[in-house]
Parts: sequence; C-alpha cells; structure tokens
Amino acid sequence: MHALIVGEHGDTEFPLWSTATIGQTPLSEWRDDAGTLLFPRERLETLTHDVVNAAYKVIAGKGATNYAIGLSGARIVEAVLQDERCILPVSSMLHGYRGFDGVALSVPSIVGADGVRRVLDTHLDDREEELLQRSAGTLRASIQLFS
Repeated sequence: MHALIVGEHGDTEFPLWSTATIGQTPLSEWRDDAGTLLFPRERLETLTHDVVNAAYKVIAGKGATNYAIGLSGARIVEAVLQDERCILPVSSMLHGYRGFDGVALSVPSIVGADGVRRVLDTHLDDREEELLQRSAGTLRASIQLFS
C-alpha cells in the first residue's frame, strides 16, 4: 500500500487515502470476490489512527523514533544529492498553496538538487481538505503561543 502522509508532523498528520494505491490499483477499487469494498471509510479511519499513533507505540517500547526519522532523512538527502526530482511529502514554507501563507506543512513536492523544486497541487477529497486546514490551524496556534 502506498499513501502519502501530509500535514504537520504530529497528531494532525494524515494519509491521502483518495490517492492511495496498492501497486497501480487505487485503494478505492480493491474489492473481495463478492464485490465488497475492502477499504471502507471506517477501516481507513482505523488505519489513520494507527499511523498517527504509531510513534507513541515506538516511543513506549524503545524510547525514541530515531530509526524512522533517520530513514526519512536519508531518503530526502538521497533525492537532493542525486537530483532525483521525485515526489516526496516534505515540509516547506507555503505561500499561496490552498490559501496557506507562512506555514510549513508536509505536502507532495518535487525534491531535487535545489531542495523543494515545486509544491504539487495534489487532489484532495473534501475530508482531506478539511484535515489539511485543521493541521495548518494547529501549526498557526503553536506559532502564536511562541511569538
């Protein structure tokens, strides 16, 4: 399964289920032999909860999430050093993206030798748009606390 995780790095991050795939097949098309949808909204909500809270389980078990952070950092460095121009969900300061200005959120971006070359205006369903707005609001509230 491949789904990009977007938003702030924390409790308001979320997967983009509307664009998620297994192989080349959209998640929304996966059905069992009887034609029953394998990933209904309720199951996706459970998976979202598990993804968002995975860090807490790791921290409870070993005290830190350093390996995951190291893997993510290494992947970004690889994309920059090799000028891959690949799509990664990375944070950069957003200006005019979906109405955001002066907030850094992880969103699908083309990453190459110059860092973020371009932020992509990826399709979001209505729920995902709402979640992204909430995530940005969380960051704005944090900024106001410390300014």
